[in-house]
Amino acid sequence: MSKFFPNGVNSATDDIALVQKALRRHPNANLAISLAGLTVVDVDGKAGKQAVEGLDLTKTVKVFTGRGYHLYYRDECSGGTFKGDEIDVLTGANRMAMVPPSIHPTGKRYRYSMRSPARMAPSPKNLSKLRTERAHQKQEGLQSGSTDLVIKRGGRNDFFFRTACFLRRRFDDEKAVEAMLEGLNDVFTETPLSPGELRSVIQSSGNYVEDTAALFGPPKTTEPLPMEFLYYPYIPYFGVTLLAGNPGMGKSLLVTKLIAAVTAGDRWPLTEERAPKGKVLMLSAEDNWQRVTLLRLLENDADIGQIRVMTRFKILSPENLEAMARYIEQERPKLVFIDTLTAYMGSGRDMNRQNEVGEFLGRLTEIAEDAGCAVLAIGHLNKQSAEHPLYRIVGSIGFAASIRSALFYGTDPTDRSRFALAHVKANASELGRTMIFERFGGGRDGTPVLHPIEFSDANEAEVCRVETNAVGRPASATDAAREFILELLSDQPVRWEKVESAVTSRSLASVGTLNALRAEMAKSEEIEQVGKGKSTRWKLGKPRTDK
Repeated sequence: MSKFFPNGVNSATDDIALVQKALRRHPNANLAISLAGLTVVDVDGKAGKQAVEGLDLTKTVKVFTGRGYHLYYRDECSGGTFKGDEIDVLTGANRMAMVPPSIHPTGKRYRYSMRSPARMAPSPKNLSKLRTERAHQKQEGLQSGSTDLVIKRGGRNDFFFRTACFLRRRFDDEKAVEAMLEGLNDVFTETPLSPGELRSVIQSSGNYVEDTAALFGPPKTTEPLPMEFLYYPYIPYFGVTLLAGNPGMGKSLLVTKLIAAVTAGDRWPLTEERAPKGKVLMLSAEDNWQRVTLLRLLENDADIGQIRVMTRFKILSPENLEAMARYIEQERPKLVFIDTLTAYMGSGRDMNRQNEVGEFLGRLTEIAEDAGCAVLAIGHLNKQSAEHPLYRIVGSIGFAASIRSALFYGTDPTDRSRFALAHVKANASELGRTMIFERFGGGRDGTPVLHPIEFSDANEAEVCRVETNAVGRPASATDAAREFILELLSDQPVRWEKVESAVTSRSLASVGTLNALRAEMAKSEEIEQVGKGKSTRWKLGKPRTDK
């Protein structure tokens, strides 16, 4: 059913043909409707019935459920969704209600009351009297801001997923975990998740948290397997390859050439060996699909029918990471491309902490191993010219430690108008030779492409050498964004969203570039993080006494 309605109540539709198609595929499925423009009073027990009867509500459409009944009203309740004593008032587009002829968990079938009027009555003005004292306190707390915990829209799924994982590790009781999360959802959520949405999050956490007894034991097999490669020796299967370089060098131009080779089964650069033809899943926070990426793929003769994309940008939270794992298992792509890695980690993970980076990359590696695919991710380098390029990767050293292969993209040290790809880390093979590319096309009406020219003896340090620039003018858009951030921030911590809004509104940098720049500036102590998680703020770093 999730194929037809992937986002629960947010996929509600009045497309009868789609509904009929879904029911032909799932004839025993229950039915539910969105409560956009509607209010349902869900009465479950004796106390709820007494409360409703005490209000002397106008007669309206009535549906018997497994434990009580639903009363349907036109218009949405002005007080929003809330709980009473053995009673729920549900309203709004993010809520749904089961309708006949669905079957209740008790085994009873939903059915209309024969005494119901033909039309729904308007939503009563006195429904707020059904609130319990606890619900009143919740509403007052949310309005006054006196509540310590308020779960806002936009962060609900991630909060409940992480909390469910935490509780599962400590309680071996599914019902207890569900009851605790229902309590949090009802009392502390600004706009509570629907019961179906909450159950979906809880089920997803069950896929992520393993039984601790299953974590240890003898190996499942003692038969060794050879390492396999998508592109030998540069990009292995069953792991993560990082392609890093200085910002603005055109790494995505190189990647679109590699992706096109996979989709069409074309030759790899500077070899007669052909890429294994197959699907490619692309996650790109940097470039617009229709105006940039699609044109580049077509220019490289890609088979667009083999391309799969993340249809809108979402960070790879634990829940979204598992959704991607399920999609990869279903589609079986040869290659998964992530641009950039730091953008998809999101602000909820600290990219400067090795344990958080290692956990994220470890799960990506597991996904690649389970599906037998390769993961190619884009990263940026900082401008610390004295360091080895592996230590210049923006973020924790965990990035360099957790990957199977590392590729560095920069300029040809003998001709800075050309570009070079150096292979600097290989866990399962010898290092590949450095390749030289030239860029052709582009301009106002053209699409730039890279053409491989020759092999080179240049090493990664020469390829990724930091160029010095004249003093007084920003060397790049990244430097302009850096200067603006330093002017914007002060000693008073602010949310990063404020910085992001100010930078992007001035077209100084994309969100992905900005996330990478934040990590670089934090590492150099130009800016400082205050707090963690949803309470994270940023301020200017402390002045360096040695400068």
